[in-house]
Amino acid sequence: MTLNTNFTEVIKNADAVMVLGTKVATDSPKLYESLQVLSKKENTNIVYSHPIDDPAMRTISTQFMKYEPGSEEGIIALLAYYLLKDETLSIEAKSFLAELDIAYLEAESNTGEEEFEKIAEFFNCAKNKVLIVGDDLILHPRAQNIAKICALIQNNYDLSLCFTSNLVNEVKMFEDTLVEKGLEEVQELPEYNGTVIYNTHGVDTGDKSLYGSAQFANAARISDGDFISISFGEQTVNREFKIDNELKGTIAINTIFESDVVSQKYKFERSKINKINQNSESR
Repeated sequence: MTLNTNFTEVIKNADAVMVLGTKVATDSPKLYESLQVLSKKENTNIVYSHPIDDPAMRTISTQFMKYEPGSEEGIIALLAYYLLKDETLSIEAKSFLAELDIAYLEAESNTGEEEFEKIAEFFNCAKNKVLIVGDDLILHPRAQNIAKICALIQNNYDLSLCFTSNLVNEVKMFEDTLVEKGLEEVQELPEYNGTVIYNTHGVDTGDKSLYGSAQFANAARISDGDFISISFGEQTVNREFKIDNELKGTIAINTIFESDVVSQKYKFERSKINKINQNSESR
């Protein structure tokens, strides 16, 4: 089941929803509106899981599970383990789960057993369960194996699997890989150290700023109001840096436009920040 024009029908009847791999309020505004409505229902649990604590989700979600950028393959594998460990599975599925290094995946993704057990409790007690997968999984370098693990969950657990994405071709490729056979071992999880940016789509209001925390500013050795260049991958863009006191950690939010970057790529980027001048007064 995909999250498309009728996704509201899927969500409005749910009593347990997990949103994984999208910064909901900005990346998926229609989904955000649906979750707002759902959150007002009694006995409904919404889990928001992402490397960025989205302030807009704090009054909507029952649980926020933060994980390290790049570790989405590990997160979906851990979710499969905790949801399916007591289910009757095929030999291949049992072998895949048995070979997972749970301690390693939890340590490297910066998650814990209690968080996954809480999610499993929400789901096991619910009648209508929905797992919503976003672009951070669909565009991940390990998207094919992530899709296979999603299929493993979908085939062996009573839930609806949905996607939230505007990338039609990429979603189609992900859907085409939704087969449980051919599961691969979860690769070593990548590290995103230093100054990391998250490329999010936005309405072109002319505000081409990089928003980050004071901690990000210290790590990048920049200040509020500085004009900077950001180099990531093969791209370099210029931005004004603005401190957002709602943000924590060393991941900054970079609103992207079609003229800036290719959108069909994983949204987290290791970046190099260079100061162009000290502040807006010297522009």
